[in-house]
Amino acid sequence: MQQLTSSQQLAEFSRGVDVGFIPTMGALHAGHVSLVECAKQNNPCVIASIYVNPLQFGQEIDLKTYPQTIDADLRLLTDLGVDAVYMPQYTDIYPEGDEVKQLSAGVNGLSFEGAARPGHFDGMLTVVYRLLQQVMPSHAYFGEKDAQQLCLVRQMVSELNLPVEIVGCTLVRDADGLALSSRNLRLSDTARTKALLLSSALQCAANSFRQGERDVQQLTVEMNEVLRDPQLKIAYCAIVNEKTFAELKEQVDVPSRVIIAAEVGGVHLLDNLLLVS
Repeated sequence: MQQLTSSQQLAEFSRGVDVGFIPTMGALHAGHVSLVECAKQNNPCVIASIYVNPLQFGQEIDLKTYPQTIDADLRLLTDLGVDAVYMPQYTDIYPEGDEVKQLSAGVNGLSFEGAARPGHFDGMLTVVYRLLQQVMPSHAYFGEKDAQQLCLVRQMVSELNLPVEIVGCTLVRDADGLALSSRNLRLSDTARTKALLLSSALQCAANSFRQGERDVQQLTVEMNEVLRDPQLKIAYCAIVNEKTFAELKEQVDVPSRVIIAAEVGGVHLLDNLLLVS
């Protein structure tokens, strides 16, 4: 596996190659493995990136405490048969220095994660756009765990008419049901147990939906009952339109996804589930 540490090395490696691209911030887990496996099935060359983007962290403490497991990440990507890993410096992504003109996520980036973490999606879209411009892949792979991120990336690609297909890959869970996340490394045993309430609440809504319940308020009440625990600080619990991410207020009458975010043991976690009859 080639280790590319500058935009120049990336350009030389990827010139004229059909690339499947997986952008990451490292601390890789089985969810990232599924993205790589999907990319390998559809692209002759797979490039992953590892770059912890400071623009999408609202608080300095979040950036400083984000897990860094670079040696393990490189071993995993090598074992998976990834062709190259791109590990740029700040100046490769933002050559203008600190005067970065960020993309705007617009009104769709102000709700849910955007409200819980102001500016997060502007920073995310900015780095994804610049990585796509540098890697120039035919396909880019994102996990459905960050469903709002996936929705906004698809909207950006459509609006800017970028020549790349955004592929959403199924959310991966641990054996106990916890959605895999790099932030799970920061959970204590007690906090991890409490974090399972998120997936339990989603399953509660999904079961009621399968039994015919379509009232948004009723489904939300049922989820909040499951989430009623003093060790959970709920950021949001809602049902959204799968395509637009607009919050549903009355009836679930379009393809929809249940989304939850909460702070558990000082760690911000999110989870979601597509509602299926």
